[in-house]
Amino acid sequence: MTFFKTAIALFLSIIMFISNGITILVPGVVDDPLIVSELEELAGTFDVKPLAKEIVVVNGVSKDERAAIQSLQGLVGREEASIFINYGQDSVTELKDLEAAGCTLLYTDENGKNWTLETLVPRYADHIRDHGYVLYTDSDTTEQINMAFNYTTVFGWLAVPQSVEERVKALGMDKKEDLTDNVLDFAEQREFYSEYKDEFCKDALVHLYADASGLRDLAVQQKIFITFVEDDDYLARTFRDRLFKDLEPASMILGWCKFEIKYTEHASMFGHYVIPSDHSFNVSVLTCNRIATEPMAEKATAPELDPSKHYISIVYSDGDNAQWISNGFREFYTWQSYNLDTPVTWTFAPQMSEFSATAVKKALDNKGSLSFISGPSGAGYARIDKMSAKNVSKFADKTAAVMLDSGIRVVTLLNDIPRTAYGHWVYNNKLEYFARYDNIDGGILQMDGDRYSAGRGRIYFANDKPFLSVRFSLWHPSGDASQVTTEWLDEQAEVVNSYPADINSINGYSVINVHPWTVGPDDLAYFVSKLDEDVVVLPAAELLAAVSQNIEHKKAIPD
Repeated sequence: MTFFKTAIALFLSIIMFISNGITILVPGVVDDPLIVSELEELAGTFDVKPLAKEIVVVNGVSKDERAAIQSLQGLVGREEASIFINYGQDSVTELKDLEAAGCTLLYTDENGKNWTLETLVPRYADHIRDHGYVLYTDSDTTEQINMAFNYTTVFGWLAVPQSVEERVKALGMDKKEDLTDNVLDFAEQREFYSEYKDEFCKDALVHLYADASGLRDLAVQQKIFITFVEDDDYLARTFRDRLFKDLEPASMILGWCKFEIKYTEHASMFGHYVIPSDHSFNVSVLTCNRIATEPMAEKATAPELDPSKHYISIVYSDGDNAQWISNGFREFYTWQSYNLDTPVTWTFAPQMSEFSATAVKKALDNKGSLSFISGPSGAGYARIDKMSAKNVSKFADKTAAVMLDSGIRVVTLLNDIPRTAYGHWVYNNKLEYFARYDNIDGGILQMDGDRYSAGRGRIYFANDKPFLSVRFSLWHPSGDASQVTTEWLDEQAEVVNSYPADINSINGYSVINVHPWTVGPDDLAYFVSKLDEDVVVLPAAELLAAVSQNIEHKKAIPD
């Protein structure tokens, strides 16, 4: 019998040709899950350094001077996190948590003045190799600033823009490399990378344009290569492909891009995931302040249901965006200020516990009736329909690891809707890689096309766990928040109010996606007020538990 089953499985194998090889998918056959201790080891990406007893807080410097200080921030942070750059209101909580961790914050130098290069460089001179610097044009030239910081990573020299060069020369610093006359095209970047690639870590890449002022301190501290490629530049993309190929499976791509879909699909083809984080600040410090927090979610149980009601979950999307969460997360806090009982579910990047435990703690302190599931797609922004089975397996391992670390138990996956029965079969097979983990209870599927609602409420079951696609998206088609009117919201509520009550089939359950860039808290509050009393809102985890308990475990789509 075993031989017979094996023969049938092999007969049913489907060979998929993908860009980086051939993958054989066999129904129901996935790798064994990692054990808990292996997941715990896999959860962390960054090498955590100690916090200094005294942390310098930098205020009121120009963009170019701040860029030079960021390179120093990264170099010093290799031994202990010591420099924090104040970016305004969103830094307040982070600074308070550093004080709570026992750090003394130094807002001024010994003369009572704000910190500048002139006072910081002598204080941390021992961290700058050969007291040298690498010169580049300015902090607005992408290739120049990125390559200068790559030099800092490899050689330990301060990265200095031309506008502040005379100031560091006055401190006795020596120019070791001058990039200002270099074209710095991708041929030159390739040559530099080829020579020094072993100096850079193999599980992360920073993809950052000049105007973004975050992450470069982290790149220096963690020895992460920095580049930026426009996806319409084919020759440059071949260089980035090499970077992607050299990384370990399921690596973290930090920063952002110009062409979102091309970029994320391309990263996914190599098995990697993206963390939108181009304006994530002071991560080299915040990742070292590991505040203990409670789990972000608990295993849900199915509530008692009323057969006369239609059950929905309202999911506020874009929780893969680390900078959105750490720089205000204002929609979340605004919604909480309304003191409504509606249990809205928020997507949240599980790896925020590594990026900034402060952001996690603040969100939990304001949680109220709200709940959290992972952002799309688990560990980070990825599209598993573009991944080989081998890469999906590794990515699911990483997703399970960071979800275990955060306590989040429901995964959100963003993908194109499969167009054929064959496509649905392959997709369902890939879900098995996530469903094999005990700490993942199921998922919400955001299917691209028609603003995440192309899945039309389809339900998949993998390892007997439900994965429910978005049925309706509260997302203004204009993409312009100013175009959202009460008349439009009335129409959207009317659609949801028309859904039937049927707790014994998928017809009776719906996931409603909320688009944060067009539908704000005020709009959502109005929408909720227009829902009939026969529509009941549940947290996403409870909705999935209800679906699992009350309907047949097979793929289905609402009538």
